[in-house]
Amino acid sequence: MSTDMTKLRAFILTSTVDIMGESHLTLLNRFTGLIKACDINLDIGNKLPDKSQLLSYQFLLIDLFAYQIGKGLPTNITALAANNNTILFNATDGVTCEKTALLSNVKGVFYTKDRPDIILKGFEAIMKEESWFKRTTMNKAVNDLLRNKKTQQTKLLDEDTDTIFPTLTKREKTIIGLVSRGAQNKEIADQLHISPNTVKTHLYSIFRKTSSRNRIELISRTQSYTGTLN
Repeated sequence: MSTDMTKLRAFILTSTVDIMGESHLTLLNRFTGLIKACDINLDIGNKLPDKSQLLSYQFLLIDLFAYQIGKGLPTNITALAANNNTILFNATDGVTCEKTALLSNVKGVFYTKDRPDIILKGFEAIMKEESWFKRTTMNKAVNDLLRNKKTQQTKLLDEDTDTIFPTLTKREKTIIGLVSRGAQNKEIADQLHISPNTVKTHLYSIFRKTSSRNRIELISRTQSYTGTLN
């Protein structure tokens, strides 16, 4: 049967069927069925395609049930995530370190205990170029960045920022400053006397102008240039 080239493609890296236990096979079949429901063409194997073939896939899905890993991520997974839209699934809660995955550019993590509707919602978010992690993971990553940021210049309203992001408005710079201090949308809205929806609109503009996909990337980019203002 020919492959529909208009569909997105994903490669699932897992272990060979002959060494899978029944529980592993059940979890794998459940996950692949849900991904196919997102209109994705799937290929499955226990070895990665070569680099040229891998480029033809929009997503690389790694079955963590097939990996005996601890809190960190294997070097090969970290390297793959740097160059491919990598997603981890069949993760074990309390074992897989989401923060490490997030900071390694992994796009999302799905757990063996996740309900089907959660997996579908998460994968649809990833297809929209969003990330899929627990809220606590995102908050911890932001807090870590904020702690590191305390050793740098934190005020973003310096006129020198005009040379780095010249299209930012004064209001957008103010919001970046508040985000860098950990303020959430409602706090920003209350402080600036604007609506939360207006804050969202400003953030969308800020993300676009700074090429950031989320608050973590925005703060990270902020870290990279505030040091030059000292």
